[in-house]
Amino acid sequence: MNFRAFKTVFFKEVLENARDKRTVMSSIVMGALFGPILMVIIMNTTINMQQDKAEQKLEVPVINQAGADHLLQFLRSQDVTILDFSDDPKKAINDKDHDVVLTISENFSERFEQGLPAKVKMYHDASAKGAAKVSVQRLRSLLNAYERSISVQRLQLRGVSPGLTNVIMIEEHDQATKESRGAMLLTVLPYFLIMGLFMGSMYLAIDTTAGEKERKSLEPLFLNPVKRDTVLAGKLAATVAFGLLTLVLTLVAFKLTLPWYPFEKLGMRFNMGMPVMLIMLLVLSPLALLAGAIQTIIAAFAQSYREAQTYVGLVLIVPMIPSMLLMFMPIKEQLWMMSIPILGQNLVINNLMRGDAVAWDAIGLAIAGTLIVGLALAWIAVKLYNREKMLFAD
Repeated sequence: MNFRAFKTVFFKEVLENARDKRTVMSSIVMGALFGPILMVIIMNTTINMQQDKAEQKLEVPVINQAGADHLLQFLRSQDVTILDFSDDPKKAINDKDHDVVLTISENFSERFEQGLPAKVKMYHDASAKGAAKVSVQRLRSLLNAYERSISVQRLQLRGVSPGLTNVIMIEEHDQATKESRGAMLLTVLPYFLIMGLFMGSMYLAIDTTAGEKERKSLEPLFLNPVKRDTVLAGKLAATVAFGLLTLVLTLVAFKLTLPWYPFEKLGMRFNMGMPVMLIMLLVLSPLALLAGAIQTIIAAFAQSYREAQTYVGLVLIVPMIPSMLLMFMPIKEQLWMMSIPILGQNLVINNLMRGDAVAWDAIGLAIAGTLIVGLALAWIAVKLYNREKMLFAD
C-alpha cells in the first residue's frame, strides 16, 4: 500500500468533513451530547416527580364510606385525606382524574363484625406511567398494614399467639451494592455509547461513497496513479477516526454529567473513574472499524446520498438489539459471548458499571472478536470498489 497516498486521502476526507459544520454538529456534537443530556433530564424529572408524589398528602376517593369507620379512621391517622366520591370509578381512572379509587362493599361492616374477610375494591391502572403508581403503592401498603393489625388483635382476643400464623421467618440478605443499583439506573449507557459511535461515522461513510458517486467525483479520483484499495482504505480510515472521536466525546460527556444524576437520592453510586473509562474505550474502539465498514458497504450499493442515508439509518437499529435484550432478559454470561460484536461490549460495560471485576481474557475476547469481524468487513468494503459498476450512480 502506498502510505503517502493513503495519508493524503485520509487527511483530505477528515478536513472536508470537519469543514461541514452541519455534519459535525449532527454527527459528532449531537451524537456525543444527546445521550448524556437526555438521560440526565429524564432521570431527574422522573425521580423528582416520584419523590414529590411520595411526599405529598395522599388523597383517596372512597365510595360507600358507611360501615367502614374504623378503616377510614386508620387511614386518616396515616395522614390520608379521604374524599367522598360517588362517580364511576372506572371512568375516573381512565380519564386520569384520580390515581386510585377505593370502594367499600355493601356488607363490609356486617362481615367485619362477624370476623369474616370484608371486601374493598381498589381501582387503578397498573399500566399507568410516572408518579401515578406511587399513590397505588402507598394505599396498598396502608391497607395491608391495617389488615395485619386487625388480624393480630383478633388472635390476641381469642388467646392465640399471632406468631402461630408465621410458618416461616424470612431473613433477607440483599447482595446488591450501591454500584449495582446505580448500574440498574444506567442500563442504557452501553446503547448510547455505541449509538454515538455509529452516528459519528455515519455521515462520512455516506459522503465518501454514495455522495461522491452522486457528484460523479469517484471516477476522476480513481484515474490517479494510485491503487483503488489505497484510496478506499484512506476514506475508511477517516470514517473510523470520526467514529472514535465521537466515542471519546461521548465518554467525556457522561463523565462530566455524572454529578447531575440523582444517585445520592436513591442510595446509589456509579464509578466512572479513569481506569473504567480507559477499559470502556479499549473495548469499544474496535466497533469504530466495524461500524465504518458496515456503513461503507451499505452506502456503496446506494445510488444517491439520500438513498444511502435511508439504508444506513436502518443500521442504527443493530446496536439497540443487544442493549434491549440485556435490559429485559437476565443472561448468565459465558466467556464465548464476549466474542460476539456489540453483545460483548454490552456485557463488559454492564459488569464495569456494577463494580464487578472484569477478567482480562473477557476484555481481550471482546476486542479480538469485534476486530476480526471489523477487519473482514473492512476488506470487503475496500474490495467492493474494484468493481466498475460501483463507480457510477446510473
